[in-house]
Amino acid sequence: MTQFEDRLRRGMMDANVAQYRRVIQKMETQELDASPKYYRERTRLLADPQIWASRRTGIRGRKRLNWRLIAIVAALLLLSACGYALVTGQFSQWFSSLGVNPAAPEQSEEVLTRTGTAIQQSQTVGDATVTLNAAVWDGEDVWLSFTVESPDIPEEIEQYSHLYAEDCRLILREDQWVESTTYSTRQTCALDGMTPEETEKTVQERLAEGPLDSLHFLMPEQREGNTLFFQVADPLPASSFTETTRPELTLHIENLAACPDDGDLNRPGVIFAAGPFDLTFTLEEPILPIHYGDADEEITLGESRKVPMRFTDFQVSALSLTARGEVLAPIDQPKAGEKEDPDKLHLGDVNLANIEGPWGLWLEDGSYVDITQMSSGGGGGDSDGTFVIDFRRDYTYPIDPATVTALNIGGTRIELSGLEEMPELMN
Repeated sequence: MTQFEDRLRRGMMDANVAQYRRVIQKMETQELDASPKYYRERTRLLADPQIWASRRTGIRGRKRLNWRLIAIVAALLLLSACGYALVTGQFSQWFSSLGVNPAAPEQSEEVLTRTGTAIQQSQTVGDATVTLNAAVWDGEDVWLSFTVESPDIPEEIEQYSHLYAEDCRLILREDQWVESTTYSTRQTCALDGMTPEETEKTVQERLAEGPLDSLHFLMPEQREGNTLFFQVADPLPASSFTETTRPELTLHIENLAACPDDGDLNRPGVIFAAGPFDLTFTLEEPILPIHYGDADEEITLGESRKVPMRFTDFQVSALSLTARGEVLAPIDQPKAGEKEDPDKLHLGDVNLANIEGPWGLWLEDGSYVDITQMSSGGGGGDSDGTFVIDFRRDYTYPIDPATVTALNIGGTRIELSGLEEMPELMN
C-alpha cells in the first residue's frame, strides 16, 4: 500500500466519522465487545482493505460498489497433526479468537479440527524463528496461527501493536490463483451483463495485475518474552475454485519490524525478523458453508431506527452467518456538503440496524447462540433501483453449519428446513 493510499484510506475514515457522527454517538451508549472475538473483523479489514471491501459488499451482480457504505462500516469497525490436536484441544489454543463453547469445549475443538490443518513448520533465519502452527479454512476465509521468536523484538511491542509488514503476504499457488481469479472474474462479468469479448478482456486485465498483496498490517494477539503470537485471516472463497479442493499456500514473511516513531506504516522501524521466511502448506478440505436461497422473508431490522428488509439468501459457515437482503425503502444519499434529512432513511441507519440486531442461531440440540454483540460486517449497492446488502455476523464459537436449524434475524425466527439448500455458494 503506498503512502498516498494509506492517507486516502485514513481520510475516508475521518470523513465518514464526521458525516455519521450521529450514528457513532448512538453507538457510544452500547457496550463494546473488546474480547479477541471483536478483533476478528478488524483483522480481516487490516489484512487488506480492498479485498475486505469487496467481500463485504455483495459484489457479485452489483453495477457499482457503494464506497460510502464500505467506508462507514470500516470506520465503525476501527472504532469499535489433527488427531493429536483433537485430544489436546490444540486448535482451540491456536485459534483462541475464534472462541470456545464453554458448555461443550470438545465440540468447538471437533469443528476446528475438521475444518483445520495442523502444520507445525518452523524456519529460522539468523536469530529469528517463525513457526506456523495451523490453518483453519471455513470456505470463506483462511485463518493462520503462527509465532515469531526473536531476541531483537523491541520492548514497546505488545498485544495489538501495529507492526510493519509490507513484505508479508499469503501466496496461493500460481496455477490455483489463475484458476480462482479467472472463474471469479467471469462470474462477476456475467452478472454485470458483459459480452464474451468484454469478459475475456477483463479477465486478462485482472490476470495481468497479479495477486493482490495481503497481510499489510500485522498485530500480535499476545506476547510472551521474546515470542509474538499471531492469528490472522485472509479471504479465500471456495466458491472461486472450479477444480481445486485443497489449495496450496505459502506464508511469506520478510522484514517484520516495529513501526517507526512517526507512525508511517510504509517503512520499517527496528527490524527484528529479517527473512525471508517461506512456509508452504496444503489445506485440508473445509466444512463448506451451506447456502439457503429463494427466501422471501420480510423483516424490520433495528431498534433506534426501523429498517424494512426482505431477505433472500442466507449462508451458514463454521464461523459466521451471511444474510443478503433488499432494503424496502428509498435510501437517501445526500451529496457532498448537503445535510442529512433526519426524517429519511440513510446508510448509517441501515448499518446501525445491523449492529443492533438482534441476531442468533438455534441448533439441533435446542440450544440458542446469541451473536448480536459479535463482530459484524456489511455493505451493498444499488441494483436497478434496489439497495441490496449483505450482513455478516461472526459466531461466539465454531459451529458445524449442518447443526444450525433456525435463524433469529431482527426478532423473527426463520426455519432453515423451509428454505431451499442451494448447490452453489453465495458470491
